[in-house]
Amino acid sequence: VQKDTTGIFLCADSKGNSHTIGYELSLDLADYPYLEFCWRAKVLPPGGDEREKKTNDSVLGVYVIFEGGIIPRSVKYIWSTTLPVGTVTHSPYSKRTQMVVIESGREKIGEWIVERVDVLKDYKRLFGKKKVPPVKGVGILTDSDNTSSCAVGDYLYIKFVGEQK
Repeated sequence: VQKDTTGIFLCADSKGNSHTIGYELSLDLADYPYLEFCWRAKVLPPGGDEREKKTNDSVLGVYVIFEGGIIPRSVKYIWSTTLPVGTVTHSPYSKRTQMVVIESGREKIGEWIVERVDVLKDYKRLFGKKKVPPVKGVGILTDSDNTSSCAVGDYLYIKFVGEQK
């Protein structure tokens, strides 16, 4: 946990490893379909490409976790080193994790960026389902284990909201 003029934030500093934090909850996306979060990338993992196991590293990632089981369904919003914004792909570890690139590259390094995503719409589109189960949790991930490199990013806040601004 760190503090600057912006406020108190979580700094994830990964050196050849992976940092994950999760928060369990129960939330109906019909009431709160949007996820808003603020993040800042500082150091991108060189060569990070989330489509391949050997390069599956992201400076910043926010998960929305749904169904249980050994590997729950989840949507992961990422800041990728190499993949273009708008890229949608599944995790190389499980098709139950669908990834959406919402930031990419070095252009906005060091800037706090506020993101707002429509999780309800994304779940239906990504999993081809009309009925959306309750959200069971959220998580963050900063990792550089597969590229054996370094990734540094900050998370200021994450919240579900009920209406589009």
